[in-house]
Amino acid sequence: MLQPRAYPELIGKALVLEAEPFMVMVDDDDPWVEGIFLTISLGFLVGVARLIGGVLTAATLPPPDAILATLLQGWRQYSLYLPQQVNPAIGEAALRESWAMAAYWGGYSGGWLRLLTVITTPASFLLQWLVAGALVYAVARLLGGTGALNPTLGATALMVAPNVLRLFEAIPFVAVSQLLLTVWGVLVLYRAVEVAHELPWSRALLAALAPWILLALLAFVISLLVGAGIVMWSQT
Repeated sequence: MLQPRAYPELIGKALVLEAEPFMVMVDDDDPWVEGIFLTISLGFLVGVARLIGGVLTAATLPPPDAILATLLQGWRQYSLYLPQQVNPAIGEAALRESWAMAAYWGGYSGGWLRLLTVITTPASFLLQWLVAGALVYAVARLLGGTGALNPTLGATALMVAPNVLRLFEAIPFVAVSQLLLTVWGVLVLYRAVEVAHELPWSRALLAALAPWILLALLAFVISLLVGAGIVMWSQT
């Protein structure tokens, strides 16, 4: 087992796509266990950073009631131009309810709910890694890869490495591009597959893209089903 103090070096080298960190994870005694510790550790730190950033951001913003009052004033002015059959009170009630929910779930209104990010962030990292690692393993084997599942999970755990940039979210109003994290994560995943399965770059890249291709296909199918449901509902 690796010591947690070795994680920063592994993450740093994985970010520049060096082969060494992936080989270390593959050759570990328990690669998937090491992957769990690495993923949860980074996820916890990112969760804490997001918590700090959220608290500091909320402290610099006006009170929630003041923002709600501004929103209501804007709605009342806008409602003057609405048709007579539209009841402005319904829109005002919906606005109040929507703002209350947004402020509550976003942690803007305070409370203990914002602490959930310390739990949900590592949990989401863990789920993404396990699903992506399993899919990548299956596709890599179909493409002629030679790696086993356990080493593949260990190597693909480094796909969370780009999320180290999200530690900067401890600074108020700082946000890291999700597109950047996704693209960088694909590159890290590609390197993991290449090392763990000894595949040529084209096949390794295809295996690394498999989770996102499947996600895109799933989103397409869902959109078709929703569209078909709307059409059927409108014809009834």
